[in-house]
Amino acid sequence: MLRIKSSLTLIPIAAIVLLASSCAGISAPSPSLSELTLSTGLSSDYRPLDDRSEFYVDSPQVCCSAKVTGASENTIVTADWIYIRGEMSRESDPLILRDQAVCGADCHAGFTLPAPLGGFIGGDYRVDLFIDGRLGASAGFSILRDASLPRPLIISFSVIPSKIVAGQPVQLAWKVSNASRIDIRPAPGVVEAEGSATITPAQDTVCTLYALNRGGVCSSRLSIDVTPEVKEKPDLQITELWTSGNVLTYRVKNTGNLASCPTMSLLFKNGTEVSQDYVAPLEAGQERAEAFQQYHFSPRFNYIISQGTGIDTVIMRVCINSDGSCAESDLSNNCSERTYGK
Repeated sequence: MLRIKSSLTLIPIAAIVLLASSCAGISAPSPSLSELTLSTGLSSDYRPLDDRSEFYVDSPQVCCSAKVTGASENTIVTADWIYIRGEMSRESDPLILRDQAVCGADCHAGFTLPAPLGGFIGGDYRVDLFIDGRLGASAGFSILRDASLPRPLIISFSVIPSKIVAGQPVQLAWKVSNASRIDIRPAPGVVEAEGSATITPAQDTVCTLYALNRGGVCSSRLSIDVTPEVKEKPDLQITELWTSGNVLTYRVKNTGNLASCPTMSLLFKNGTEVSQDYVAPLEAGQERAEAFQQYHFSPRFNYIISQGTGIDTVIMRVCINSDGSCAESDLSNNCSERTYGK
């Protein structure tokens, strides 16, 4: 019985050894790349829209797509876009762009080389695709320039106004001829041959217009000077208006969060200016009584006999900083008036 037991126990052990030996010789297939295609665009699932190896200096982009098979979760595909020879300076880095995509199963990996703002530089290029760090596929392409085609002509490019305070809008206007693509940066981007656009730059900005065709590129630059907005400002208000003897007196208060600058108050009688008063600076929150000392005023009025009897009604109005020379947070509350004679 002991031998029988021994022989029975040896059978499953031998089977396990054989199975383990068999599994050790099996390995998962490595992911691979195929069907590498260069194109002008990609579909939503990263398949090529066309198949070509020649592009032009005014092409908006160069795309490539490849089929990935045998991919497992988090398989990384890397694209290196490389410049080989042509119009680019020798000091330039041959590696133009490196991009990555992740596949979790068999898929199409797609990559895009966007055109520089001034258009592509003529020459020969190559794209190398690596899968999990191993070179899987390569393809060459050319950027061509049509030397027989005249470059675009920028007829006009302007901005109004060219100096603003942050938050204010400006209007760009342009007109270009003989261009296949026009791009204005930093805004509004790709535009038609003639038009205008309103932008609101937050800081000093240089706008550049690029006009491209297969013959090359022309550009024009203009500057917009932007003064930072002052958030801390005074706010002058006339809070009270009364008579003291024959002198008209008023109270002015700075309700803002910054000291005011020197300014003038104007006195109007029935809409006509009759006097002025100098107002010294007020600190934030400060209030002070002022008076039109040079103007003699009486609230008593003579009766007027003209097609009946009535009372002469007078409206006295005081406005501070009426010319807006002192920057305030609110210029709508600078006046106060009082009616006499009713």
